[in-house]
Amino acid sequence: MERDGKSYQLEYNAVGEKSPRLFNIQIWRVEDVAQFLGCSKGHIYNLVNVDKIPTRKKGKFLYFIPSEIVSWVLQGD
Repeated sequence: MERDGKSYQLEYNAVGEKSPRLFNIQIWRVEDVAQFLGCSKGHIYNLVNVDKIPTRKKGKFLYFIPSEIVSWVLQGD
């Protein structure tokens, strides 16, 4: 599913308005990324497993940097 950067920016702003707490923290968990992207946690895990999404791992936990996720979304594939 291809989208232009403008539509992602609009969605980014909409999520920020609905969930301002997400943009007041420096690290996201899987749940936060799923909420931001509007998909399931399982889909996020699938993206991680095939190295398609920027992530950090500490022990058994996955972490995401919000600015990296936004950049990744705007880049497309």
